[in-house]
Amino acid sequence: MNIENEIKVSVCVVTYNQEHYIAECLESLVNQVTNFKYEIIVGEDCSTDRTRAIVQSYVEKYPDLIVPLFYSNNIGAVENIKQVYKKAKGKYIAHLDGDDVALPNKLQRQFDILETNPDCSICVHNMNAIDGNSKEMSRAFSLFEEKKYSLLDIYLINPFFIHSSKMFINRIDEYLDQLNVNALDIEVHIEQAKQGDIYFLEECLGAYRQFVGVTYEGKLINPLIPDRIQDVYHKFPYHRYSSNEIKKVKIKYAYILLQYTNHYVIHNDFETAKEFFIKSTKYHLGFLTAFFSLVLVYPKILRKILKYRNQGK
Repeated sequence: MNIENEIKVSVCVVTYNQEHYIAECLESLVNQVTNFKYEIIVGEDCSTDRTRAIVQSYVEKYPDLIVPLFYSNNIGAVENIKQVYKKAKGKYIAHLDGDDVALPNKLQRQFDILETNPDCSICVHNMNAIDGNSKEMSRAFSLFEEKKYSLLDIYLINPFFIHSSKMFINRIDEYLDQLNVNALDIEVHIEQAKQGDIYFLEECLGAYRQFVGVTYEGKLINPLIPDRIQDVYHKFPYHRYSSNEIKKVKIKYAYILLQYTNHYVIHNDFETAKEFFIKSTKYHLGFLTAFFSLVLVYPKILRKILKYRNQGK
């Protein structure tokens, strides 16, 4: 292939049952203006709604730009990511969930950053938040300052960027097939951050659709989330860091476990809450530890306090 016609960026879109959002997602991508060639690979995981039909309509309209992956059987979120990544021809891969949106100049800005910062394997950016009706919400993600972050920062600041804000070097052969079948976004981030630093752009170059994903099952958090997060921290590479850095990671992990304690107290599952509380005490003892010890002793009273506190956020 002539080097002028080589694909530089592969935008990998994963979608399932997102008929209300996928057109907006694809529209935001086909309208990107770049000085390089890019492709849009869409992994459609056997949706039970009109998602596939909408993707097909875009394939017919943009046959030289959009590459569809229409599976014959539902393969799941993680396998869908693996398949679209493996199809990527670009030097870089930009990930986008099918219910999120790319804002103008996203691809060009991230491409330029990675081209001029060879020590970085990932480029991410701040994100606006939108609801199910595409109305911009008051909060935003992630509002961090522009600078380079490291692998350690993923453990200490988790989470500090949205998956749909990420463009990264296409060296997926080093880790992709090793991912757990239920791997979370953070597990992918960690593998990629082992290859270089993370450049964080202050600009909002995308919109993240909140409260429409699979994080929560009804009101309860999907139990896979805390299971995988625990596995992430249990596999922290202690040998690479100083005792002070390790201490900071343990404090962060204890805090995450207390967040799960809080979640299960709010939903009256005190047995599960106690399990997370006890785990947290193994990593750090602080003010929040003392507070939650009271929560678990006097659950009815302090549950009301926690519920009121969460409603105020």
